Amino acid sequence: MVNAHDISANPLFGAALAPRRPRVTAYLTTDLAAAGRSWAQLEQNPDASFHQSRAWVGAWAGGTGMPVSVITLDQDGQTLAVLPLEIANVGGLRIARFAGTAFSNANTGLVADACLPDDAITAADLTEALARAGLNADIMLFDKMPPDAVNRPPFARLPRVLHQNPSFQLPLFENFQDVLAQINGKRRRKKFRQSERRLEAIGGYRHITGDDDEQAMRLLETFLKQKPTRLAAQGLPNVFADPGVRSFLARLAMSRDASGEAALELHGIELAGGEHEGAVIAVAGLTRKQGHVTCQFGSIDETIAADASAGELLFYRMIERAAKAGERVFDFGVGDQPYKRSWCPVRTDLVDCYLPLTLKGRFAAPLIAAAISAKRVIKSSPSLKRIAALLRGMTVRESAAARPDSD
Repeated sequence: MVNAHDISANPLFGAALAPRRPRVTAYLTTDLAAAGRSWAQLEQNPDASFHQSRAWVGAWAGGTGMPVSVITLDQDGQTLAVLPLEIANVGGLRIARFAGTAFSNANTGLVADACLPDDAITAADLTEALARAGLNADIMLFDKMPPDAVNRPPFARLPRVLHQNPSFQLPLFENFQDVLAQINGKRRRKKFRQSERRLEAIGGYRHITGDDDEQAMRLLETFLKQKPTRLAAQGLPNVFADPGVRSFLARLAMSRDASGEAALELHGIELAGGEHEGAVIAVAGLTRKQGHVTCQFGSIDETIAADASAGELLFYRMIERAAKAGERVFDFGVGDQPYKRSWCPVRTDLVDCYLPLTLKGRFAAPLIAAAISAKRVIKSSPSLKRIAALLRGMTVRESAAARPDSD
């Protein structure tokens, strides 16, 4: 006869007595409305990024036509996470990634606000659950994740690498002078007054916002006309040229909540008089999520009053307004640029984590990680960055010259 003590010590029976790991189940749907209840609930988490919101994903799917697969992860019947994904085919490799991540500034997924241990979901648990759900991908790549988000289940046990670009943030306070005090307030106020004087000399200016669809679309169209010039000067392709991307931004700009607030809030500096009265010389697009304001994009017209630093003036006005509204942080988004460093005392190193799902994905994973790390090294070295920019510029110019209808 075997007693309980004998069983616990016997390897033949050890598995029977081992604590049962909670079962992870994944449910997949391509119907965005089907995950609506869980999605809406998890979206209220203050730590959840706007880039996984129903407004963002719905506009992306509707504007670009990109199919979206919504994964809901349950653990013993409790919803743990909702992951809105798209499947990109890159060189024959099917990569599952956050929907619209090419234009996002930070991703968190939608995760239940519960205190779970880091090993609540292992990579093996997630792989098995996704296989049962039928996700047709070789690898999952969750990019641009803040450290707090990537260190929570279901991401905590996944392999990761630092993203090639950091992001930059400016903490906000009700007293705007306290905000400026973080970033050499005296110099910032002097620069602001200088910009105002130069614009007053040519007729003055107005800080305008897209309070209705007509004004929002006017500002968005102005941005879409201004931005390609700046991108070309930097040797970068015009990522906003695709009609689907333009439709995505338009849908965001005209998507409004019950109070009339737009999902994408457009701001501009408009000349109030003089030869160029009515011209919009700077544009920016903001999103808001429970006190977190993110600048999604910006542009300037360098052919009018270039010495007035209209872009800096617009940031000053937007940040001042956000602080007075009680927002907590103004996020300048991903990408290391001098103007972001000048405004932001906080730098966040973002993380990319990944999960191979097939044999092809397992072969590709180290190559993807190495490529991301190589990009980070290049971006961190001024000399390598200059060489990369030169080569990129040559490629962009050759590509533009090859298109007979190029602008």
